[in-house]
Amino acid sequence: MGVEPVADRKVHLRRIDVLRGLAILAVVLFHWYGATFGVDHLQWKGMVRDFASAPSPAFWIFYPLSYGWMGVSLFFLISGFCIHASALQAGELRVGKFFWRRFWRICPPYFVWLAFFAWRDGLSFATAEGRAQILSHVFLFYNFNPEWIFAISGAFWSLAVEAQLYLLYPILWWMRRHWTMRGALLATLVLSLLTRLVAAVFFTDWSKDFSGTVWTFPTMLWFDWTLGAYLAEEFLAGRRAFPRSVLLRLAAVLVLVSSTFCKPGDALAFSLSSCALVLLVESYLWREQGESLAERLLVPLGLCSYSLYLLHYPFIPDLLHRIPLAQGMPEPWHAIAVFPIAFALLFAASYASYLLVERGSNRLGRMLWPSTGKRTWASHAAP
Repeated sequence: MGVEPVADRKVHLRRIDVLRGLAILAVVLFHWYGATFGVDHLQWKGMVRDFASAPSPAFWIFYPLSYGWMGVSLFFLISGFCIHASALQAGELRVGKFFWRRFWRICPPYFVWLAFFAWRDGLSFATAEGRAQILSHVFLFYNFNPEWIFAISGAFWSLAVEAQLYLLYPILWWMRRHWTMRGALLATLVLSLLTRLVAAVFFTDWSKDFSGTVWTFPTMLWFDWTLGAYLAEEFLAGRRAFPRSVLLRLAAVLVLVSSTFCKPGDALAFSLSSCALVLLVESYLWREQGESLAERLLVPLGLCSYSLYLLHYPFIPDLLHRIPLAQGMPEPWHAIAVFPIAFALLFAASYASYLLVERGSNRLGRMLWPSTGKRTWASHAAP
């Protein structure tokens, strides 16, 4: 079943770049916040947050930055939206070509930065640990082992989950054909809740922090990705996916924020974030106003957001502590003074990586498997 492209398609493609720019900015600020204070969240005291665990009063001033992890939720939504929109506009899912394009979009830039960080960390095939880390990262299954998931870069965990969600997309397409997209969304929601229930009962020590390998399991986050796909289905059909109520959007944000202060709620926080964000994203995509200056500034950031996501995290401690500016100033004022220089350096490296590696990789993939060459929604699907 084909779907006609929406009007002003170029405008909406740029809005995807704006959203990606917002997402990566939130993630970078979140990691900068954590590096500044040595921790990016309040500790647990039983089943609730310990407000006395804040390392300094300044921690509270910048506490909204602790929600920067929502940028990853936004990336998942964008990925589901773009990939499903491209399949809808093509009128079919050609599985071989889909995985071919995903490989050339995602893997070569990832392999470049993976090799760099592995070299920087001294990992090699000469040791059992080095082989395990490198191979698990190359084949994108490191998120299943607590010793691998955050070892090379703390930000890489979502790339493995994203790749595993790509493997599930043909199943989602099959469910859509047999149950409609709304039925597929409901099925992934049920699966997400069941996975969380199993994790909570059998694989979680509630006296400790949540395990990354357990609470980032792909079936748990499939619903978040499918939310983006569902939005694409309705958007391209010219329909609103959700009510236009401002109160609904405010309530979704309030529920999300309140959920993060108790452990049972925090177990649902990532998907609650996706639910709140999909409402806001839909409002933004349907907005009739022209592009603002802030949006125009975010577009270049969105274009190189994948490279910036890949490279930023391991560099943040070095940039925070080694830029010779405002030395001796207490935190967070030192971090505030240094951030513009650090971000400019990260952006320059990311944009160079985008131009040289990402675009080169995409061109090579198209040369080896020729296509129409048109810019597609799927070109925006990487984090």
